Amino acid sequence: MTAFGSCFAQNISKWLLDNGYNVLGKKLNLNSHIIRFGEGLVNTFAIREQLEWAFENRSLEEGLWFGENKEIVLPDDDVRDATKTLLMKTETLIITVGLSEVWFDKVSGRAFWRTVPAENFDNERHGFRLTTVEENRENLEKIVELRDRYIPDCNIIFTLSPIPLMATFRDINCISANTVSKSILRIALDDLMGEKHDRVYYFPSYELVKEVYPDPFDDDNRHPKKPYIQEIMQLFARAYCEDT
Repeated sequence: MTAFGSCFAQNISKWLLDNGYNVLGKKLNLNSHIIRFGEGLVNTFAIREQLEWAFENRSLEEGLWFGENKEIVLPDDDVRDATKTLLMKTETLIITVGLSEVWFDKVSGRAFWRTVPAENFDNERHGFRLTTVEENRENLEKIVELRDRYIPDCNIIFTLSPIPLMATFRDINCISANTVSKSILRIALDDLMGEKHDRVYYFPSYELVKEVYPDPFDDDNRHPKKPYIQEIMQLFARAYCEDT
């Protein structure tokens, strides 16, 4: 199994690893961006781009990717090879999407992994926007298409991260922005699931956190409480794992 996407994917990886499943890339120093910076790949554009880069060697401009410490991450060929090798060994790919708000490069139109660091910001080059349902659905469909072409026997389990926005660059309050951001992704996922792709599943981690538990988050009001994560992952195991 390989899990990446929002930081909620880390909870999935940790639980699976603790319960004896073979989680590829469990060593975070692995020379692959989807492992080292996987929790930062929270929008469908960045996830699609990583798969296109790994499988099809899509050319990428330098300076578009930023790590968790705001460092520039370069599209190195060795990293690409390691990412492709990891994906080719994957039997189940768990992808957690989290944001439909993106910072993007005005020249190429490509989305950044994260917010552009203040010291790197260039108003002529960097922009911010809310992406659409159609754009995100297209990205999700492309991810499935890449799976079909290169690793057709691999399962894909999509989830929507329950972790809300901490801030927004839209001119509305963050609570409203989060609702819109999550709704766009949830509709895009629902549209994808309506296509009935083989070996493609949706696990409702977002709905479980938001609808089942009356007080689901820690004091930061962002991260789900650990006992609830355990319960959610037990439901995940019941649906998708053997011998649990």
